[in-house]
Amino acid sequence: MSDTPDKKSPDKTVILHWMENQRRWTELSWADWVRFRGFGKDEPSLLVGAEAGEHYFLVCMLGRHGDLRHVVPHRYVISNDARLVHGFDGLEIEEREESDRLRELASPTLEDIERYTELGTRGFAVNLPPPRTIQPLLLAIPGLAGAQPGAACWEFLCAIGVCRSTSGVN
Repeated sequence: MSDTPDKKSPDKTVILHWMENQRRWTELSWADWVRFRGFGKDEPSLLVGAEAGEHYFLVCMLGRHGDLRHVVPHRYVISNDARLVHGFDGLEIEEREESDRLRELASPTLEDIERYTELGTRGFAVNLPPPRTIQPLLLAIPGLAGAQPGAACWEFLCAIGVCRSTSGVN
């Protein structure tokens, strides 16, 4: 990643944003993503032009040859003034604190690992895009045809109903 993440996108990372009013996924620049998430230096956490309501984003990481490697779904509520109001992780406050504590453990037990995985799975599921977005996503997601069988992206793809058979993508 660059020393100035607010100026330059990490290599081979594409951010997709579901535009409800257009019924399609569009690419969001890295600078806009960083500003929206509040990681920009001295900039407000907003997404210019975004309508109020729920918004879905996908952080798509590609391999050297443009193959889809990993997809991280995000779901946020945006206010009337285009600011990030709320992110979803599917956890109660106490569970979020527990997850943070477990993540920081230097030597977690097997039970710690299982619990952390359970909490992470819930957070993953609550951020998945809704079914109405899947068909347009298949047209917009980069590198899908080149996704390798063991790639991490298959966890996301299978969760949205796109599974790999022995002969290819289904």
